[in-house]
Amino acid sequence: MRKAFLFLTLLTSLSSCQLNWYGDIDLGSDFYYMVEPAFNSIVIPVNPDEPYKSSINIIKDIESVGYNKNYILATSKSGDEIKYWQIDKKAESKELGYKDNSIMELSNVSQIKSAEFDKIKKSENIKLKNKTEYRKELNYE
Repeated sequence: MRKAFLFLTLLTSLSSCQLNWYGDIDLGSDFYYMVEPAFNSIVIPVNPDEPYKSSINIIKDIESVGYNKNYILATSKSGDEIKYWQIDKKAESKELGYKDNSIMELSNVSQIKSAEFDKIKKSENIKLKNKTEYRKELNYE
């Protein structure tokens, strides 16, 4: 009985997708990087007035993230494919719908080519940290 209770408690806490877990990174403009290995995503809160309750995935499988007051740059990896992402924090963020894998599409989030990614990174002086660096800082690894 005790094992079943512990299992249900764990399952409930994992499914709630709380943003206030130890180690979540506030990237600005209501974007957060959920560093914990079970999530490893850039998310937005369901309710901006209560940002630490529940979240919506924007980019999954994060490899690295960097940000400043204007942009969030991120790389993600699915299988052997690396994707480069730009989030323009200055642009209005409009919901465009959902992809098949429950990822919300936003007007200010775009997948870009690596050359454009590098250009923005250099011109905006954005330093990327990979997921391992974030996790070591926060004692996940």
